[in-house]
Amino acid sequence: MSLSLRASAPPASSSTGSPQPVVRSLKAFSLYASPHEETAAMVAARRALMSRKSLSVEEASERARERRRAASQIQRFDRPARWLALALFAAGALAWSGSTQGSIAILVTGYALLAVTMVALLARVTRTPGAARMPLDHYHLPDEQLASAEDIALLRRLAQQDSELDAATTAWWRSTAPIRKGDIRLALDFHYARQD
Repeated sequence: MSLSLRASAPPASSSTGSPQPVVRSLKAFSLYASPHEETAAMVAARRALMSRKSLSVEEASERARERRRAASQIQRFDRPARWLALALFAAGALAWSGSTQGSIAILVTGYALLAVTMVALLARVTRTPGAARMPLDHYHLPDEQLASAEDIALLRRLAQQDSELDAATTAWWRSTAPIRKGDIRLALDFHYARQD
């Protein structure tokens, strides 16, 4: 009798303790969890590819216009302009000296030099420097340059070889912003990191 009761009784572990739920790892379902065999360069290349920001024609032109304006300002106030500014102060001091000394010759000389220097300085500062005459394409950074036909063909070939790269670059063709050299560089970095 005692043997049958002992045999039919549930195990001690199941009667005393509550059933433990099976906890499965969610790492496999995480969008940000990468396989262990991927290198840091591969992860960085993927992040850079996914965080690519399209640059419109207007944005690229505005950036280039700001760079051209800054280069133009630097060329306006060059070394000859600074020397003319110093000569302007010297001519003013000479005219003031002639006025205090009561010397008509020094006063006239100072005013003449002051007028000539002022005209030369205005002509130097208000001129159109070479930087302002250059086209905006000259002031685009290398990554801001438009992709060439060879670059587009290379991007299509890489996308055909890699489904992940194809999925990442599909939105590039639908965007109104053109594909640029920087976008090709992102795709190449991703391709090379995957090959390693």
